Amino acid sequence: IQGYAAECERTFFTEDPTKEEVGHFNQMMNARKLFLKHLKPGEKASDIEKTVDSYFAEEGVLDNVLHRPGHGIGLNNHEWPTLSLGNDMVLQENMVVSVEPAIYFKNQGGYRHSDTVLITKDGYKLMTHAPTSLSELTLR
Repeated sequence: IQGYAAECERTFFTEDPTKEEVGHFNQMMNARKLFLKHLKPGEKASDIEKTVDSYFAEEGVLDNVLHRPGHGIGLNNHEWPTLSLGNDMVLQENMVVSVEPAIYFKNQGGYRHSDTVLITKDGYKLMTHAPTSLSELTLR
């Protein structure tokens, strides 16, 4: 809109997911909830990835992470701040970022939802809206 970018991506299933696939989907969703819990002014950008990576390590799937869990969005899709290790920038109100913690598995694909989010005074506001539940994302 008016030259600004946004992201909105979803993981879909074209048949009923297996027990393993449901487990990975839930791991991704739990990482997403942790990310959003920490997305607020005053948090360090690097702490977002530390939180997500710690969760994925506890779950035994850290080796299945291929990219950072989020990044800034503006006139381009990938802008500063990168929400990743090594970036200790303090997040501020009115920054716009992607929320996309993800895990990927050989012969399965990836588990990733991505949304565009505005950091507000007290937390965040989702700017994109799409289904997030497994039942809504299983196409029959």
